[in-house]
Amino acid sequence: MEVGMFDAAFFFSRFSFSPLHYPWLLSLSSPCCERLMGVRMKSSAVIQPGGVVTKEELVELRLMAGANVSSVAKLLEDCPVLLLSQDEVLLKPGASNQTLYLVLRGRLRVHLGSMTADPIYIVEAGEAVGEISLIGENPVAAYVVADEFTRVLSIDQDVFWSLVYTERAVARNVLWMVAERTRASRSLMTDGIRMREQSRNLNTVDDLTGLHSRSSFEDLLRRQLTRCAMGNKVMSLLVVGINGMRGFVREFGAAAGSEAVCTVAKVLRDRLRPTDIMGYLDEWRFGIMLNECNTAAALRAAKRVCGDVSEYIVTMPDGSLLPPVTVSIGVEGSQTFDKADALIGAAFEALARAQKLDCRVMSSQSH
Repeated sequence: MEVGMFDAAFFFSRFSFSPLHYPWLLSLSSPCCERLMGVRMKSSAVIQPGGVVTKEELVELRLMAGANVSSVAKLLEDCPVLLLSQDEVLLKPGASNQTLYLVLRGRLRVHLGSMTADPIYIVEAGEAVGEISLIGENPVAAYVVADEFTRVLSIDQDVFWSLVYTERAVARNVLWMVAERTRASRSLMTDGIRMREQSRNLNTVDDLTGLHSRSSFEDLLRRQLTRCAMGNKVMSLLVVGINGMRGFVREFGAAAGSEAVCTVAKVLRDRLRPTDIMGYLDEWRFGIMLNECNTAAALRAAKRVCGDVSEYIVTMPDGSLLPPVTVSIGVEGSQTFDKADALIGAAFEALARAQKLDCRVMSSQSH
């Protein structure tokens, strides 16, 4: 169904685009409120003699599909053609723009934030830039740059509205262009959300062991302590340290040290309950939350873990075998702690005492 002139005028005069809903669309937009004042803004590009647009070129433009080319050509007689050299800027963030640009030859890049960032969109020959700026009232929020030698037809807002009001096909094509921009914006926003989620995952998972990172582990510990306090439950924290790792790395190398860490991580995953939460805290030390486990039970579990780890031989990717490592464990219960930092600190102190005294397991209650 074609859009009539009345329908198009109503659409453009009544439909509102919010930057909160479509931030990418507004990267190509700018105010048009000066229309009634008769103000015409200059482009960021230097206008060079570009000749006049031909009917053959108009036929190739998406905006003109199905339109009366002869009538359109008359309306565009006074519209300048810009010649942009490679990497020349057409639009800059924060600048005002009240012009629709149609790419006759070449192509444009759209960059968010910085011109050195990867382009988020490529405007090919036959496509348009700036149509939203004739509807919204927002400054440019992205760089629009010539990707190569580019010839651009510049249509000011008065001529644009004349096209919309007099050429039904142009009104229809603009509506399609706006719809496509909207879909592109939503897709870009979805990609942004996905990237933020991936970034969040990178910050919460340790690359070497696949366990929770320290920041993630501490965040989970705070939540667990809150649940224990509200539900009158108990939990215990183990801090597991691999013994003698500096000497191990000096003798066998850094790769062997990493393999030893992974071996211990595997034992912890295999021996503990599914409800227990594990993280790699820092160099050669792990954290384990034992839910609904008092200190006495946690001490027994810690001793079993020490025995299990000492039985595992470290196997390198090439099949070579290295001697097993041992661990010491600091154990603390949540009963006397209401802050995660204090609980972790006490468990670290218990681990340090255990390693100093060559004792496998130690807690603040140990004598």
